[in-house]
Amino acid sequence: MQQTINENFRYYVHAGATALRFEIAGRVSDVGAKELQQAWRTVSSAIGNRSLIVDLTYVTSIDVAGQNLVRAWHDRCARFVAKSPQTRALIQSITGQSIGELSAAARHLTWLPVQVAAFGSFRL
Repeated sequence: MQQTINENFRYYVHAGATALRFEIAGRVSDVGAKELQQAWRTVSSAIGNRSLIVDLTYVTSIDVAGQNLVRAWHDRCARFVAKSPQTRALIQSITGQSIGELSAAARHLTWLPVQVAAFGSFRL
């Protein structure tokens, strides 16, 4: 599932047999964090025993509301993917998680998307 808040922010939700994955790109502002939080509420009832993976590799910046959401996901044992050095440093500063732990999560397999919109935007 793809959501576009503006041209600088996008996210996708992928579901697989063992994990539910949020893939986030661009600038996560207050509005984007609220949309992600609503998406999380919508899909969290369906997560079951699956792991939550949050891929922040392509995040360019994240404001206080986004940082609070990342901390909340971290508190719920989410695993983070951060492949670029800048994103690793950003996530480490928010969660306190070491670079090695982030690297291990980055090796996790990818999953098939639930739904991907080619154009436009829509709500979950």
